Amino acid sequence: MPWTKDKHAAQLYFEKEGKGIPLLFVHPPSMGHVTFRRQKQRLSKKFKVITMDLRGNGRSGMDGRPLSIPLLAEDVIRVMDAAKVKDAVICGYSNGGSIVQEIAIRYPERVRAIVLMGGFSEVTSFLLKNEFRLGILAAKAKQIGLIANVLTFAHERESRKKRDLSEYIQRTSPEILEQYYRVGINYSSTARLEKIYCPVLLLYGTRDEYVHQYRHAFQNRVSGPVETVFIGDVAHQLPTKKSSAVHQILTQFVYRYA
Repeated sequence: MPWTKDKHAAQLYFEKEGKGIPLLFVHPPSMGHVTFRRQKQRLSKKFKVITMDLRGNGRSGMDGRPLSIPLLAEDVIRVMDAAKVKDAVICGYSNGGSIVQEIAIRYPERVRAIVLMGGFSEVTSFLLKNEFRLGILAAKAKQIGLIANVLTFAHERESRKKRDLSEYIQRTSPEILEQYYRVGINYSSTARLEKIYCPVLLLYGTRDEYVHQYRHAFQNRVSGPVETVFIGDVAHQLPTKKSSAVHQILTQFVYRYA
């Protein structure tokens, strides 16, 4: 299985499958590359699909540098280098979308387009802020099993997939997960969104009301074209619960812009 090989930097695990336009997927804290198993299976028939584990998650290691969104953005670029991918459509789910925004701002030459599933440019709404705060409290209390159960129940229906996701989430130490939640709640790209010149696709579930408001910042501030699509009968869990719709919309977007 592929790993990054940089000296003095965390080794990062990634998987690559298929040929064509590269699509790279970035997961939320602790959920790992298994979050996108459906995307890898389906979209790799048309595209080169890359999934990865962020540092300290799943099979990826850590180093001595303090966690930050810019560091995680740099990590994604290292994965692209190891996968021999010059540029890609980079897709982020939930807080993974914060990393994707940072990549588009800092490394525009490596980005063909970005896709944000349940994305937000900062954490300001009451419900979203409380979700992060609850995550911080649970991680600080070392309740990684509880966190795994909550995330697994929200995302998967099949017993095997639930078991796989739960086991993968619990590979992340509660100390590292707490750092991820703290970095996520304090991140903001809003004032820098005008530095995003590539095409942007925003995907939201119709029942995911507590992040709907963030679309306005992207629509009003991003310099490149922005498309917004609401997917029916789902809240936040687009990659797992509405994968067929995501695949269809994403495919059309990639062919149109990338």
